[in-house]
Amino acid sequence: MGMFGHATGSCQRLQKFHGTTPVRAGMIQIANGQLENVVNQVENVTLKGRNLVAGRSQAHLTTSIELTSWSAAQCLDHLAQTTNAFLPPISAAIARAPRLTTNRALRTGALTRLFLRNLEPPYLVRFKVLAPLVPRQHDFNSAWAAFEQSQAQLAKTIQSAIGFAVDQVRVESPVYARFSYNVYGALRMLAAHERRHLWQIERILKTLDGAQLRNPS
Repeated sequence: MGMFGHATGSCQRLQKFHGTTPVRAGMIQIANGQLENVVNQVENVTLKGRNLVAGRSQAHLTTSIELTSWSAAQCLDHLAQTTNAFLPPISAAIARAPRLTTNRALRTGALTRLFLRNLEPPYLVRFKVLAPLVPRQHDFNSAWAAFEQSQAQLAKTIQSAIGFAVDQVRVESPVYARFSYNVYGALRMLAAHERRHLWQIERILKTLDGAQLRNPS
């Protein structure tokens, strides 16, 4: 079950992408803050990911700790593929969203809140990744470039939602059609999904570091 498989910093920055008609910040201050928070989460993932892989060898970044597990490069490729799959329907939904007319909070929905709890690390529920999102790229440089590009596009898409009631338009999962979510919930889930796999990368690299200390070459 889920978004990706089934179970086994300022208002001014946001308004830059808003479009031709400005929205008075006071009218949507709460929603502005919520979207700004999601943008910050995405940017923090990119920064933390860069710090995690900095100075690492290609061998470490492309090594899996188990035969059935992923390498750091494969985790990054999976994140890029997931973001790239979800952004077109999310962008289309944002384009048809009505404008916000009151200063209210954006809502995620009950089902999305459940998904968010299961996505966040350290996680207990594991998901079987569906075929369209299984990593294809094993080369770290290519995987990182795809990840970084998808992160920039995701941040821009979130920024484009400023001023709109994106909790009133829904998007179907492009990989699991039984599920749909409102756009605000989908954006939050993408950010949580990134934190999930960043935690996975951190664990992979710590395990490899420990093995190297025990068996120095």
